Amino acid sequence: MKKKIITDMKGLAQYLPCLATIVTCNHNNQRNALAVAWHMSVNMNPALYAISVAGARFSHELISKSRQFAVNFVPLKSARLVAATGGSSGKQTDKFKAFGLEFENGVKTQTPILSIAYAAFECVLEDEHTYTDHTIFVGRVVAIHQAIEAYSDEGIIDINSVKPCLYMGKERYLNITEHELTHLGRKTTANEMLD
Repeated sequence: MKKKIITDMKGLAQYLPCLATIVTCNHNNQRNALAVAWHMSVNMNPALYAISVAGARFSHELISKSRQFAVNFVPLKSARLVAATGGSSGKQTDKFKAFGLEFENGVKTQTPILSIAYAAFECVLEDEHTYTDHTIFVGRVVAIHQAIEAYSDEGIIDINSVKPCLYMGKERYLNITEHELTHLGRKTTANEMLD
């Protein structure tokens, strides 16, 4: 593929499609929900998960004080809630009431677990590092909430039961209407290609 060179890094986040999530937090009964597209697994044992939150966000303050957060993976049909939680401030709005966010209390933390989530990770803060305007919060996953109907017996998302909310950047969400799931074992595939 022919490529163009970009040296202005203002739009870096717009180049990589990702799962949109809603991060929830709670400190002294002040709850908040925030759309987070920048997140990832960090380690398997112990299970660590990282999120990136702007320092100006109310959720940043709540996570820093409570030392807890939950990452809620929501289906595409909830994309409007993702956009709304990302486009409003928890300092001025109780997003749970305003947007009708139903939740259950976490089992290991004080964080709300959204009823609409097909999976959610309860996390206890292990580490944090600030890079200019965002902080990466690394949480130890202490509980996983998983919708039974959303997963196969192998623990893989059943794409016929739930469509993950994919964020393309620039406030665009992707609806995949056709799909094919292909299993490619890393070692087997590497060995085949090396032969």
